[in-house]
Amino acid sequence: MVRPVKIAELKNRLSYYLRRVQRGESILVCDRDRVIARIERVDPHAPGPESDAEWLDRLERRGVIRRGTGKLARQWLARRPTVGADVVAALLRERDEGR
Repeated sequence: MVRPVKIAELKNRLSYYLRRVQRGESILVCDRDRVIARIERVDPHAPGPESDAEWLDRLERRGVIRRGTGKLARQWLARRPTVGADVVAALLRERDEGR
């Protein structure tokens, strides 16, 4: 059985929902009625967490990332784009509008 849960409810009752997951239930995490994640029980025989290097290797093999081959030139790092807008104000405005 899959159960949708809003983020605030999940935060307030995390232990309760984790016990449900342990019993085999899946939890869909919703942000403003939009599903953003699923919490499922892990196979007890699944391998443990991989190292960062193994994780990056796997992502590279799948074509998700492409690692750089050298160092960035100082002049490239110095060329930062100038932003003519107040980014924080735009973010707060967007949050207030509920997007």
